[in-house]
Parts: sequence; C-alpha cells; structure tokens
Amino acid sequence: MPGPAETPGRGPGVYFTDTSSAAAECVTLQAAAGFVVHRFPTGQENIIGNPIEPVIKLTGNPRTVRTMSGHIDLDVSGLLRREMNMDQAGDQLIDITLGTASDRLTAAEALGPREFVLTKPYRSA
Repeated sequence: MPGPAETPGRGPGVYFTDTSSAAAECVTLQAAAGFVVHRFPTGQENIIGNPIEPVIKLTGNPRTVRTMSGHIDLDVSGLLRREMNMDQAGDQLIDITLGTASDRLTAAEALGPREFVLTKPYRSA
C-alpha cells in the first residue's frame, strides 16, 4: 500500500492509501498523491471539504443526518433501520462517486469554502 502523498498506481480503478487519520491532513495528502475524489465517512459532524479534491461525506449515523444534513452527500442510516441493505448502500455510493467524478458538486463544494487548514506534507496522526 502506498504511503502518504505517494501515487497509488497507474490506470483506472479504486485506490486506497495509508495516510493520516486527521481529516484535513488525510485529504491534502491524497490530493498530493493524485486522488480525484475522497469518500469521507463521518459520524462526528466533521465538515471537511477541499478545494482540490472533492470530498463526498457519507454517514450511517441518524443524529449526524439530523444535525448536519446540509453537509452530508450520502445518508446510509437506512442500514441501521434495515430500510436498505449493503448492496443498495454500495450502489448509491458508486453512483454518487461516479457523479462527483463527472460534474456533480459535493455538499462542501456547494456550500463554498469556509475553512482552511494548513497541513503538514507528512502524516502526523
């Protein structure tokens, strides 16, 4: 697995990288590595966005959906209520990822940049 800010591979596909657990730092390191979309699972009301790499925020936490619905791109809390299954949630995640990679704005992009975090070019968390 590639390290922080290292190019993960060549050609089309889904790549994962070993990076920081700190949200802003993680997204910055992935953007430096050439990632084009970041899927960010949140349950703790993190509003991270990035001006270079679109950040798709998804959650399965009903409270997070209630308190910050304007920041969430994909609500999969139906999994907990057994209103959807993993295949349905996965299909929705694929659809939203493909849409974002094409021309769909993420919630963070639609809201506009409101925060800026200077991060280190290496993993600290």
